[in-house]
Amino acid sequence: MSRLRGSVTIDDVARHVGVAKGTVSRVLNNYTDISENTRKRILKAVQELGYQPSATARNLKRGRQDTLGIVIPVGHGNGADPFLAEFIDGIARALDELGLDLLVTTAHSREHLITTLKRLIARRKVDGFIVTRTEVDDPRIAYLMEQKFPFVAHGRTGDPSSYAWFDIDNETTFADGVRHLYSLGHERIGFLGGSLDLNFARQRRDGYRQGLEALGLAHDQDLETLQAISEKGGFKGAETLLSLDAPPTALLCATDALAIGAVQFCRKLGLQAGSDVTVIGYDGLPVGEYLDPPLTTFSQSAQEAGGRVARMLIDVLDGKSPQSLQALAKAKLIRRASDGAPSMTSEALALALRNRLNQQPLSGSKGE
Repeated sequence: MSRLRGSVTIDDVARHVGVAKGTVSRVLNNYTDISENTRKRILKAVQELGYQPSATARNLKRGRQDTLGIVIPVGHGNGADPFLAEFIDGIARALDELGLDLLVTTAHSREHLITTLKRLIARRKVDGFIVTRTEVDDPRIAYLMEQKFPFVAHGRTGDPSSYAWFDIDNETTFADGVRHLYSLGHERIGFLGGSLDLNFARQRRDGYRQGLEALGLAHDQDLETLQAISEKGGFKGAETLLSLDAPPTALLCATDALAIGAVQFCRKLGLQAGSDVTVIGYDGLPVGEYLDPPLTTFSQSAQEAGGRVARMLIDVLDGKSPQSLQALAKAKLIRRASDGAPSMTSEALALALRNRLNQQPLSGSKGE
């Protein structure tokens, strides 16, 4: 009875051919001091018996685990992050095509992030890391550079000059968002963002301000609110901005999750996103197309970004200079039904909101 494929050992191949185990090993490792006749016999036996070299032994020999790691920071939002789910799926798909694995874990604090990186490096669990949700001053990147351990960042820090990264031009995108809203007739434009510790959140806030300045629109600090990056945060942010005495007629949101929460708040008050209040998101998540109304968004494919970052890390592991692997891409505006010209002035919107709030208090809302 033949042995199961994968259970055949190098000793089995040696016995089958009638040579020493070392001879088989030298052929499999492409040494040239074995006769051509013996080489052919060994390779034929390998094929017939279904011998497969041990992945563990092969990786130990070349110092690779064929596994990349990503440690997800939690705490900036309240629940699952749909962008990160799509992003990780893109990484996994790209690695699967290359026969590689992905190790995913989470950390609940900055200290825990570093502890987790240290543990995975010490135990030789991964060949390199993908760092996402980068901070302006990111301790993970500082630590990995200090250790000279391979990594690629999805996003940048305050100084991105010395490592590999892939990012979207956030400042230009959000300045373009302000220009688009202004072209529709909006002049009171609110910004719903996330923690400014996150570099992308800071860049998007800065782009919003740059867009206002370029159009000669006054910056009003009251029109900015920072929330947890989640639907709940979007609900609270929309409540904060639309409760102003002079509310914005349009909301420019730093992520789709925030925009979805803002749309939910509008619906709670009987307002129609896209006609009563314009809402624009950022991420291009597939779910946005199926909202009511479908969400206008600046699209960056999370899956494509994950795949691109994974392939960049393989390039780093193969010896390419990290500084040569730095790429900045553009987001694309996908117009759907949640944006449009203002149907009311800011003053008329404030009056309508007061009337509706008097009729329908928000106690027990999703924003609490």
